[in-house]
Amino acid sequence: MYLWLTKTFLFFSWFFLFALNSLHHVHAKEDTCSAEGEQHRSCQSADGMFELILAQDHERIDAFIPPCISEIKKRGGHRCWHKHNTFLEHLLGVHDILRLWGENEVTGRVGLFHSAYSNSYVNLALFDPNNEAERDVMRSLVGSMVEEIVHLFCIIDRQRVVVDTLLAQGFIPSEGLDVPHLRDENRTVHLTAEVLRLLVVFTMADVADQYFGWQDQLFGGEAMVNSMLLPGEDRLSEHDSEALWPGPSRPGLWMSYVSQLGMVASTYQGEGSGILRAPPVFNNCTQVISREMEAAAIELYWDVVSGKTYSYEDTVDKLEMAAQLNPWFFECHVLLAQKFLHRSQYKKARDSAERALELQTLWGTAYDKRMSFPAWVAWTRVLHARADNEEAWPKNSWEVNNFGMVF
Repeated sequence: MYLWLTKTFLFFSWFFLFALNSLHHVHAKEDTCSAEGEQHRSCQSADGMFELILAQDHERIDAFIPPCISEIKKRGGHRCWHKHNTFLEHLLGVHDILRLWGENEVTGRVGLFHSAYSNSYVNLALFDPNNEAERDVMRSLVGSMVEEIVHLFCIIDRQRVVVDTLLAQGFIPSEGLDVPHLRDENRTVHLTAEVLRLLVVFTMADVADQYFGWQDQLFGGEAMVNSMLLPGEDRLSEHDSEALWPGPSRPGLWMSYVSQLGMVASTYQGEGSGILRAPPVFNNCTQVISREMEAAAIELYWDVVSGKTYSYEDTVDKLEMAAQLNPWFFECHVLLAQKFLHRSQYKKARDSAERALELQTLWGTAYDKRMSFPAWVAWTRVLHARADNEEAWPKNSWEVNNFGMVF
């Protein structure tokens, strides 16, 4: 009875929020390619870019990237710890997400070097921002425009700009913002509306790539009620600085925050606003998921992966409810596809796998970061193929262990 009442309450909460979000008018935005005529620049489909990212074929994505990777490795970026990955892998992850979202090569390069001068969040200076020769090295790699934006992002307090100002007020001011210089209190820095939009979209990709459940424990303690991501919600008294890394590595509570940033990004009215696309997540940044509904979805999903379900029906119910509460994470659909295949429910399995693959092509990163994103995609494709071919699930575990496909 308790589970039924809980599910009923959560369902109507979800339905109410969905109805509110549906009132937002969705504006169709024209797809565009950057007009800069550099070699290898092409207007690729989202599917084409997705496959290039999975293959890590950076030469075809942007010919500037392989030399940049070599320089980052030369400076030790592949050896630096960064949240759930190395610093190099994080930088590449942000770059890849931005390109998958339709951002141009300039924005992708900014993503690749976004913290290379260190910034208000991390102390990982691969380049010295106060050394003109060091800045010249970066300019030679990515061009003066990209270097200037990267440097700009490293001399402002991004938390103060993005969270405490833009997210708090809910829009990008057309006149831009004047903000304090991070390292010189006597100076101010002007951020145009175009730069603010870039900062917001980049922050969405940055958080999506790096955030996982350990940060919720770190900043919110055992109750995980605090947040480093929300305006005025980071209270030192709630921190648990001794939270063991990586912890259980459950999904982090970040999608609600990123959905709110998406709504902020969609308010941009500056130069190019008629052709700049919103990131494709959250229905092109027209819908928001509440923190409470995201948290409830995580609990249901984590019950399943932790073995806290007692029957096939209970497992499916929890995963379906998680998908209703948070329609934007693919992992619950991957697990549903497996459960449906276990019972030879091929159409349901195929539908679940297709939804998972659709969401994967939107995100370019995993919510459940216990496994790599390419591993999630590869497994989902295995499930989809078995459902499509109506192949019975093996009874012999050796057969499951030896699943494999070549595309």
